Amino acid sequence: MSVPVSAEHEKIKKFDWEPSYFHRDAHYPTKYKIPPRTKDPFRTLVREYASMEEEKDDRTYGSLEDALARMSNPSEAEPRFMEVMKPVLAVVNFAEYGALKCASMLVDTVSNPELRQGYLAQMLDEVRHVNQEAYLSRYFAKHAPDPAGFNSGFKMRAFDPLARPGRACFELFMNDDPITNAVNLQVVSETAYTNPLFVAFTELAAANGDQATPSVFLSIQSDEARHMSNGYATLAAVLTEPDNLSMLQLDFDTAFWRQHCFLDNFQGVVYDYFSKSRTMQSYRDYWDEWVWEDWGGSYIERLEPFGLQLPRWIGDAKRHVQWGGHTMAMVSAALWPVHAWRSDYMTEADFDWFETNYPGWEKHYAGFWTAYREMADPRHGQLALGSLAPLPPLCRVCQMPAVLPRPDINEMQLAIDSAGRRHAFCSAPCFQIFRQDPAKHQGLTWWEVNDGVELARYIEEFGLLRSDGRTLIGQPHLHTSERWLWTIDDIRRTSFVLTDPLKSLPADAFTRI
Repeated sequence: MSVPVSAEHEKIKKFDWEPSYFHRDAHYPTKYKIPPRTKDPFRTLVREYASMEEEKDDRTYGSLEDALARMSNPSEAEPRFMEVMKPVLAVVNFAEYGALKCASMLVDTVSNPELRQGYLAQMLDEVRHVNQEAYLSRYFAKHAPDPAGFNSGFKMRAFDPLARPGRACFELFMNDDPITNAVNLQVVSETAYTNPLFVAFTELAAANGDQATPSVFLSIQSDEARHMSNGYATLAAVLTEPDNLSMLQLDFDTAFWRQHCFLDNFQGVVYDYFSKSRTMQSYRDYWDEWVWEDWGGSYIERLEPFGLQLPRWIGDAKRHVQWGGHTMAMVSAALWPVHAWRSDYMTEADFDWFETNYPGWEKHYAGFWTAYREMADPRHGQLALGSLAPLPPLCRVCQMPAVLPRPDINEMQLAIDSAGRRHAFCSAPCFQIFRQDPAKHQGLTWWEVNDGVELARYIEEFGLLRSDGRTLIGQPHLHTSERWLWTIDDIRRTSFVLTDPLKSLPADAFTRI
């Protein structure tokens, strides 16, 4: 008579032991108390897990190399949408790497066999996801009509002014207490934000003719559902210890705000500005459904009897989602020369869609996009960067432009510390997060790193030219005619110099801390 799978699973967990040949506390200690036994979030034997994931990977890689390659699918997709896949894959791949590190730290830290099995499987998932997304980048580099940028995405995320905030966000998966990392990763990012990214985004990709991205992203999201279970099990374990509650709420509040600062603004740009064939919903609609109602209302609110409250600043986040993505799109477009992707201008059809879905959009943003379209022709010799006066400083905490949620109602706060160093913050929450632990937030912003550098020199130094050595990878349009393509000579003629705007602000605008 065969033994039930559930019985085998329980037996395997009994083999967990504490090794005597090294001290577990020496690696990644945690301030949290974790009970030695809890409910198992995974309940899948390794043998079953491996065969299941092997079958999924075979389907994913097979579809990319066979059917989709033979159909030359990327050439059929909307060019505007294909451009946004360049930063999306680069940034999301880094998030997967951070998730891999987080899960491996948890395996080392948490002496709980039920939780550790889930963490181990998640670590294997994250290795697969890193490889799948790197493979998709390679696939697009081989098959996309304009491959420039796909081949340099991983390098770009180290220096691009909008990829750096992504790194700052996703480094929170691996640079703190392992349980704090898990709150950022499993409880907030994977549970609140992977549905908009891996589910709703695939709908957008398919609507724009990209069939390759859904084949990879939907496979990944089927794993994320298990990772959400890991997050719930982690929360349940932490909440059983009363001494954890105050620490958990502080970490949870901070984690949500930090994930919101980048993910909501980044995804707002991706959804609303890089699509020709738009779905019926705007990013704000997706956010209301997946984050506000599903995650906040149906998930976190039900944990309130156990001691965990809704994130302190979730109301501020809801308010910011109305305009934050539009502001970020404007700043991103103005920075087009330093990107490894093309930033298309908006048309009258786009204007109509925005005004329908975000009433008041035309009043606040149409002027910029009209001017941006006029400056797309290099013969005019004008850069959109010059139209943003003054240029926004970057937040010391989240590294985002400090003009959110909208330039005319921005919530920027300025401070100067005892050493005389100036800091900008995009919002009161980021300022408060800084004051909780200033030592964590002393890194240089993109403006500070490149202060005084000529724009032409920056482009050459960071390899932002195409194979001909003169045409920029980034362009303020999608035209392919040589007449429309900006070259490094066009940039030199502008004589534009990158300057940290924080330096020019009057001293009396700063609060002393």
